Amino acid sequence: MREVSISQLWGRTWDLLKVNWPLFVGLLVSLPSIIVILIFILIPIYMLVPIFVLLAYTPLMPVLVRAGYLVARKGQPSFGEVFRNLSSLLKIFVYELTLLLILWSLRRIAPPGWDGLDILVVAGFIILFFVWAAPYYVLSGRAGIFSAIGQSFSLTWQNFSRVFVALLSVIGLLILGLLRLGLGLLGEPPDLMLVGGLLCGLWLLVVLPIGSIFLPLLYLALTGEEGASHS
Repeated sequence: MREVSISQLWGRTWDLLKVNWPLFVGLLVSLPSIIVILIFILIPIYMLVPIFVLLAYTPLMPVLVRAGYLVARKGQPSFGEVFRNLSSLLKIFVYELTLLLILWSLRRIAPPGWDGLDILVVAGFIILFFVWAAPYYVLSGRAGIFSAIGQSFSLTWQNFSRVFVALLSVIGLLILGLLRLGLGLLGEPPDLMLVGGLLCGLWLLVVLPIGSIFLPLLYLALTGEEGASHS
């Protein structure tokens, strides 16, 4: 295992993002982005906007996962390389769909005194905390979809403190984006609502590429696999 600190990983993330931002902008400014814009314009419903944003971007998430993994491994992959192996994208989609179904099932069996949304948040955090590395095991060819989940759990447990700090830093970035969306929720519609929504959308254009690069870098650091050199 290579000894790489969290601060070094963030430094490497920023370096890789600088040379790969056209790739991620090209991926993000696509059909899901158009859907999000239409949602903001046509459906100004306060509390449902984050849900619509997530639903619009869900089909793109396997692409972002693979793009971030290739950036972490190669340094500067081409746009075509991201879509070259469609089977890997399908595997990541099946993996993410499996997690969503598990979370939905847990929401339906919420115990007395628990709201369904509470179950989603708590269970979602616990599950994602332990299986965050599963997609990279799949993309590296080291495991299948379900065995990758077990290997991710083992990797996280063995490096609990480092993974906890790393994922906490990523969550912090996501929270900043939600706070920007909250600016819109404080005002009268549609004035600040539109502003908050646009700020949140712009922040996602930054956070999604950062997280897509940082997480596979963390995986490579913990497993000792070859990755892009630090410029």
